[in-house]
Amino acid sequence: MSAYQDRPLDNPINWSFYIGRVWGIEIRVHVAFLLCAAVLLWMELPPPDAVLRPTFWRILVDAFGTYAILFAIVLLHEFGHCYGCRKVGGEADSILLWPLGGLAYVHPPHKPVAHLITTLAGPMVNVIICAVCSSVLVAWCGTLAVVPWNPLHPGTPIDPTIPLLESQRWLLRVYGTSYFILLFNLLPIFPFDGGRVAQAWLWPRRGYRTSMELACGTGMVGAIVLGLFGLFTSQDQIIMLMAIFGYLTCWQTRRVMREQGDFAYGDPAQGLFAQGHTYFDREATEARRPGFFERRRLRRAALRLERDRRRQEEHERSVEEVLRKVAQSGLGSLTSRERRILEAETERQRSMGS
Repeated sequence: MSAYQDRPLDNPINWSFYIGRVWGIEIRVHVAFLLCAAVLLWMELPPPDAVLRPTFWRILVDAFGTYAILFAIVLLHEFGHCYGCRKVGGEADSILLWPLGGLAYVHPPHKPVAHLITTLAGPMVNVIICAVCSSVLVAWCGTLAVVPWNPLHPGTPIDPTIPLLESQRWLLRVYGTSYFILLFNLLPIFPFDGGRVAQAWLWPRRGYRTSMELACGTGMVGAIVLGLFGLFTSQDQIIMLMAIFGYLTCWQTRRVMREQGDFAYGDPAQGLFAQGHTYFDREATEARRPGFFERRRLRRAALRLERDRRRQEEHERSVEEVLRKVAQSGLGSLTSRERRILEAETERQRSMGS
């Protein structure tokens, strides 16, 4: 069954479409992913007063080639989470790709080690990609200086003066994209993978509830620091978006956990709410807070039930008063309204008996 089946469309994260299934895992792409691809193409267009104006075909290849690399690496990262989850006996059935990365819907066993392995499996994919690309680059160019070791400039070689072929530049772009994703996911900020590793480490020491509270609290602080850092870097827009996403995810996770109370932590069979940048706990997100229209429908249903309950209580009190009056003064003492109440109750009892 799809993890997206019967999800409310008033939640923007559900605005996605199906593109295929690999190893039993459904892959979906968010509509915002395509919008960002169009924006990326527009940003690559040179200004009207530019001296060097590349051809439109060159711009198209560079823009969508870069986006295709990002798409492939993020998808492989999410497959890493799914693989790790299945290796520890969990379930994984869906991946969503959207502008800020990927979301793997997984349900690992409710154990710290299982969650730790599921989390680390994603970054390990990026480590393998970086190791392969760097080895090929060093062998191809004959120097270690061609590898971008500087975490502040993940796409720039240590020696930027090294002449590179076009194919080498594309390989360097693959390395830089994977390196950037690896570095971001290793930040000790929940819900990134580094924050999840910290939460899994605290879990057996402080308990699940406390570890999640600490992870979300430090994640919100870390997101603020990350956002401030983004103001002073060349990748400020991407970093700011990730910081906002991280903060909102931590805030929403804490709110849902507190609304659910101890029930959210005490029974592993109920799953846990583990919403984050790189993977969701599937069972918990299926039981997440309903959308706006669903909440409105539920509120109306609750109000109707409350009105019916009060109406029934008022009717029962009226019947008791009428029966008390009959016992004291007889049927002749009843008013027309009291007679109607008695007749309605008699009819109700008769219908229930039949």
